[in-house]
Amino acid sequence: MKTSFNWLKQYVDIDISPKELCDKMVMAGFEVEEITDLSETMKNVVAGKIVDIKKHEDSDHLQICMLDIGKEENLQIVTGADNIFVGATVPVALDNSLLPTGVKIKKGKLRGVDSFGMMCSGEELLLKESDYKGAEVHGILILDSSVAAGTDMREILNLFDYIIDFKITANRPDCSSIIGIAREAAAVLNKPFKAPKIDFKEVGDNIKNYLTVENQNYDICPRYMGKVVKNIRIKESPEWLKTVLKASGMRPINNIVDITNFVMLETGQPMHAFDLRELEDNKIIVRNAKKGEKIVLLDEKEVELKENMLVIADGVKPSCLAGVMGGMGSGIKPDTKEVFFECAKFKRDSIRKTAKAVGVRTESSARYEKGTDICNVEYALKRALHLICSLDAGDVVCGAYDLNKGFVTERKLDTSVSKINALLGLNIPGKKQEEILNSLLIKTTLKGDTLHCIIPSFRDDIEFTADIAEEVIRLYGCDHIEGTVLKGEQQQGKRLPKIEKRRALKLHLAGIGLNEIYTYSFIPKKEAEKLGLSNKNLIEILNPLGEEFSVMRTQLVSSMLNVLSTNMNKGNENCAFFELSKRFIAKEIPLKEQPQELTTLCIGAFGETDFYKIKGYVESVFEFLGVNPECVACSNIPYLHPGRTAEFTLNGERVAILGEVHPKTMESFSINKRTFIAEIYLENLEALNKKLVIFKPLPKFPAVNRDLALICSEDLNIGDMEKAIKKGAGKLLENLKLFDVYKGNQIEKGKKSVAFGLTLRSHEDTLTDEQIEQAINKALKELEKIGAVLRS
Repeated sequence: MKTSFNWLKQYVDIDISPKELCDKMVMAGFEVEEITDLSETMKNVVAGKIVDIKKHEDSDHLQICMLDIGKEENLQIVTGADNIFVGATVPVALDNSLLPTGVKIKKGKLRGVDSFGMMCSGEELLLKESDYKGAEVHGILILDSSVAAGTDMREILNLFDYIIDFKITANRPDCSSIIGIAREAAAVLNKPFKAPKIDFKEVGDNIKNYLTVENQNYDICPRYMGKVVKNIRIKESPEWLKTVLKASGMRPINNIVDITNFVMLETGQPMHAFDLRELEDNKIIVRNAKKGEKIVLLDEKEVELKENMLVIADGVKPSCLAGVMGGMGSGIKPDTKEVFFECAKFKRDSIRKTAKAVGVRTESSARYEKGTDICNVEYALKRALHLICSLDAGDVVCGAYDLNKGFVTERKLDTSVSKINALLGLNIPGKKQEEILNSLLIKTTLKGDTLHCIIPSFRDDIEFTADIAEEVIRLYGCDHIEGTVLKGEQQQGKRLPKIEKRRALKLHLAGIGLNEIYTYSFIPKKEAEKLGLSNKNLIEILNPLGEEFSVMRTQLVSSMLNVLSTNMNKGNENCAFFELSKRFIAKEIPLKEQPQELTTLCIGAFGETDFYKIKGYVESVFEFLGVNPECVACSNIPYLHPGRTAEFTLNGERVAILGEVHPKTMESFSINKRTFIAEIYLENLEALNKKLVIFKPLPKFPAVNRDLALICSEDLNIGDMEKAIKKGAGKLLENLKLFDVYKGNQIEKGKKSVAFGLTLRSHEDTLTDEQIEQAINKALKELEKIGAVLRS
């Protein structure tokens, strides 16, 4: 809600700066988005009167002007403008001036002649015709002859003002108006609120002589009011009215239209004015649209209406799309003589659906969508009629239409001082609470400990004691609240063991050099195709924010690859990330029950990494969880390189996959470096986690080291060889380490040489040669069974 500081001061005696006011409003619960000092947009620009013009000797189009700028000496300016004349008053940007366009003006020379500034056009001052008459004329802006030379242009254009942009929350639609903000400012500053005048004079006659009004849908339109004004005198609005409209971002049009816009901004209640000539059969009917009806709106957009849309119609056709925008034919024209002013309360969800369906959102619809006060309808209409009379814009006819089925009863709420203090944890005196509530126009009477509150109709958000407590504390000051320790042992909270374990896992991953990332659980549907996966079982979002958030993810890999791609394309040389999040797996599509939410860990890296490093990360996780899955090669993961992929299984179930990203997948994600990724399915692993730490004494007997150099087929897995050695060597094998794999000219084609280092030790006595030989022979026999023999 953009609010003019000067306009706000008409309703409250504000004796502090805009910044101080905003600080106080923020402490009272109102967020301030921006404070704009209009005077800072233009500096050192004044009105100047041309007293002499002569031709430039060295130019056919340049002229040398002498201007009176309210100082002892006249100012010389060289210009190429051709619409100037002696006696004209024009804007003059002096030396070291700033224009609204951001341009700075300095003195200089044109064809050898000194020019001490620049005369400005309306375009250079960012003015339109509605801002100043003649602003859109080609050439220099000619000011009104009554403007005194030397007058600051900011004073002429009413730029000595601040625009404060308040962010209005959904529960406070009453503050979508100057009056709403002013009421709050008055309470915050402990100053009286000065309500605008609503008195007006009627000139006789009767409204029923002009038209009849009928309401056919009280559900959507619980109140519809209207008054007729005759002898309309269309003219330009006074300067004060145009200034406040422009400060709020609205374009002045004429006095009648400007009054309706002014009242909407001031009271928060939208209005519409109908030209009575355009109402066929002299009727206004509030009804639902009929099938096939169309209307051309004021923005010249033709829309086809649906039967659930409310319209304001005459005896034949719709004249206005209720709460959204008027029709082209019913608007005010330069020769309009009789006007019907409507003011109504519409159901908020109906207006929101209508505005969305026709693709039109206006200042009116925005206010109706948030909710308007049914009692404010009459006040706003009277305010408009007061302005009609005070601006001599027409004559108000006697009588009014007020179609309603009753108003909300006066809402009363009784609470107590002690309850509010208990909620707030403070000891605010009852008299202070009463004073605060009354300043907010919540009529409150204190009797003993009880507060009898009458809630104003514009405060729909107040229903319970907690709401009253909120009103008290936001004006009393949240800075009065002091931190206290929770009482009672039962209130001591702690994380669930599973959550605590996952936090510890994150710290562990960070400790081994990985950085955590967070990505959305919603992904594009095409991500599955980029990975070579089926998209048949994806859970689609019914009302997604966009295509990129259209389905729930069944894997974390695509999100990780997108993050790696972004970092790679931004020039990062080395990256290693992890994400601990959930996959969403549906048992069947369409969904008949909640999908499974499976906790998954994804690790991705590029740069200074390889297959074994990513495998080390995964094994580190297993070690942390206290499990020991078996690692085997696999080639059925479409987005991983078939020759550089492995999986970990435990009790016959896959618990992790890892490998190098397939070249086609890399291309799909715009990745140009070798990238490695792993996905660990934690849901099952955590259930299997029964880590038992057993402490052993330091060994008393020495260890024996032996190396085995073996020849085997290239296709034989290292993991199978390790299992064979462990099986053969038995309990004496303390450690097994692969230290060499060789393929080359000295080895038969199709074969490879593999070397292991074995550490043997007994915890009972020193090993004998016979025991060592026996363990090695048994290991060799097991290796022979899978096709691995000693290298000769």
